[in-house]
Amino acid sequence: MDAVNPLLSVDRLTIDIGGANVVDDVSFTVAPGKVMALVGESGCGKSLTSYAMLGLLPPAARRTAGRIMLENTDLASLSERQFRKARGKDISIIFQEPSASLDPLTTVGSQIAEAYRVHHGVSRAEAYEKARQMLVDVGIPDPTRRLDQYPFELSGGMCQRIMISIALICGPRVLVADEPTTALDVTIQAQILDLMKKLVADRGTAIVLITHDMGVVADIADDVAVMYAGRIAEIAPVHDLFRQPKHPYTALLLASVPKLDDAPKADLATIEGTVPTPNEFGAGCRFTERCPLATDKCRTEQPPLFDCGGGHRSACWHIGRMAEIREVAA
Repeated sequence: MDAVNPLLSVDRLTIDIGGANVVDDVSFTVAPGKVMALVGESGCGKSLTSYAMLGLLPPAARRTAGRIMLENTDLASLSERQFRKARGKDISIIFQEPSASLDPLTTVGSQIAEAYRVHHGVSRAEAYEKARQMLVDVGIPDPTRRLDQYPFELSGGMCQRIMISIALICGPRVLVADEPTTALDVTIQAQILDLMKKLVADRGTAIVLITHDMGVVADIADDVAVMYAGRIAEIAPVHDLFRQPKHPYTALLLASVPKLDDAPKADLATIEGTVPTPNEFGAGCRFTERCPLATDKCRTEQPPLFDCGGGHRSACWHIGRMAEIREVAA
């Protein structure tokens, strides 16, 4: 994992809701031109982590510890007024549901151009020309006509491209992509992923990708942080993680992905149980109740992230039992 001169550093981030640490001691770095994927089941704290980076935590949530460094600036220490200057310009986000994020009563041209006008103080005509160019960059045909259309006149794939245009128009150095390919057909999904790869290659953008789709992770990510119940269970370069996971949760998560050589009508592998709610967190490892390798130590002591070498770290007391982990996941 490339931790040299990171563009974004999340350091021991902790977020509290109702007295429970729903994001607990989360740390990772992203270098320029790299993609860090945050993966895990729903309710594991991925989106809350991303919203903290943008200063968009819901009212019930509050950051109680940790720093979010964009180079030398601690985003977590900014006032709302300061954050408004950084949000969109230095760090931006693609929300997962364009239908819920785009204003149905405003043309897409106005919505794309708004951020550019706010951050650069340019005329409406100049902002619209920049918006038109963004539509060209994201591969939308007939961009001049599209600027005057409303979101309901566009397909889901086009609306997602509009969201990407809004997120990128000011050239942010860090892009947070929260399930950017959800509900898109596979052809449009491939186009969106190709666009993100182009951003990384051409602009050196650092991307934090939140997703459930391990196929997307394998295709685009450089590094992966596996989150479970608000904590990082494992973090590693993407190829190391897929080749040799070192946490039972990661191994079981990968085993649950359907494979081309599975027998027809074979039952899909599942992880028994559900992610615990915050009031069910115990003193030990939060995966204990679902883990086939759990011992009494797992129930009473929270494991740290052990260094496995090569940027690979795992929060498991039983890393040495990898043969059993692979057998369980088979």
